[in-house]
Amino acid sequence: MPDTARFVLGIIGIVGGILCATADLFLDIKGPDNKKLGKMGIIDSAWERMAHFRFVLSGILAMFAVPMYSCGFISLMQMDGNYSTSAMILKIIFLCGAMGGFMIHIFLCLQPTIYQVIMKKNDQELAEEVINSIFRQIYVPFFTLYTMLVIIPAIAVMTFIIKGALPLPLWCVLLNPVAFQLIGFLLRATKLKIFIDAPSCCAASLGLASYGVLALLSL
Repeated sequence: MPDTARFVLGIIGIVGGILCATADLFLDIKGPDNKKLGKMGIIDSAWERMAHFRFVLSGILAMFAVPMYSCGFISLMQMDGNYSTSAMILKIIFLCGAMGGFMIHIFLCLQPTIYQVIMKKNDQELAEEVINSIFRQIYVPFFTLYTMLVIIPAIAVMTFIIKGALPLPLWCVLLNPVAFQLIGFLLRATKLKIFIDAPSCCAASLGLASYGVLALLSL
């Protein structure tokens, strides 16, 4: 692939990751007063007061973001020689995970909508039963596809950088969704109000944008 094409794909990947992070913010910013509800702890008390348009807009942004951030990873994985087969396999894994990533995001957008509709009848028990049942139903594909999108590609890219297969400095091992998510969790663990929601809720998406950054740095 020509460097110009890789450059363009890298830029698209960065924009896609930022769009995805924005979609996450619309979905996940709940404020410091939010509480986890239910036996499984997947219901947020803030859902009931959040504007419905946020979930609609979040899904629309994700629709564009997913194919766009995939371009960044594709650009990065244009590898020759002994690593070309591994790069091809990783691109397939990532793209399968990306399709699942959109499914995951839409599901997460539907949860608060379902909760809001049921809570209009003031039936907390039914809301919890429906949401928990749906989550249990998609539990396996949810985490399998998340692993394919976030964890496996991140480990592979870090390995390529350490082995010198990608012409990037060692500090670039920090530019991936796993590292970004860990940083987000650490910031949230400080209990500071400024870090209650962001950047932890959009950290993985920013990490997906970083593949586009790595693609540009590798040119």
